[in-house]
Amino acid sequence: MVDDKHTPPKHRTVKGAQRLRDLTSVAAELFLERGFDGVAVDDLIARVGGSRSTIYSHFGDKEGLFKEAMTSLCAEVAKPLDQLHITGREPSEVLSLLGRQLLVSALSPRTLALHRLLVNEGRRFPDVAHAMWEVSYGRAVEILARWISEQQRSTLGLTSTVPAQALAEHFISMVASNAKLRAASGLVTTPLPESEVSEIVRYAVNTFLHGALDQPTRPTSRKSGPRSRSAT
Repeated sequence: MVDDKHTPPKHRTVKGAQRLRDLTSVAAELFLERGFDGVAVDDLIARVGGSRSTIYSHFGDKEGLFKEAMTSLCAEVAKPLDQLHITGREPSEVLSLLGRQLLVSALSPRTLALHRLLVNEGRRFPDVAHAMWEVSYGRAVEILARWISEQQRSTLGLTSTVPAQALAEHFISMVASNAKLRAASGLVTTPLPESEVSEIVRYAVNTFLHGALDQPTRPTSRKSGPRSRSAT
């Protein structure tokens, strides 16, 4: 297991720091391609340079390198969400921007490869899976939930009867879950046509903001207390 208390030493040279970044990058690509068991530390050293002692002193063990490489790649995939400018925009515009980025990211070859790796190795390395989840899907939920929470506090905002995080999870599911599952199963070819991306996002935004009822009705209010008797 990865020792969370292990603190990687800082390299004193620019060359040493760059070698570690190269090692992490190459390791990420190989782990995606071959899985955990298909990657040998000696293969990485042969490609990047360095030594076993350097790798183990920095990452702790092969699993530590796996965790570092995968979480770094997940953070890279999720980064475009942080760069979206959503402050001061209308809810439909914000959700359209977020929805499009979520869908494009979910269907990218790297994200699909990460999904397969997470499914294959998640039970074996739960702490690595958790770290990957937090910086990818968890980050998307965090960004959207924070925006939803702000809308719930505004006078013309979203309903507060459902927690912001639950609403964020539902929206992400509407946008990406079906398309991602179909792509991961090989049932569709990616990237999707622009028209299909726009349609998926538009339907998700409309359903999220307005619901599925054609003409929403309000429940009849009932007065509390005993019924009054008519005068005789």
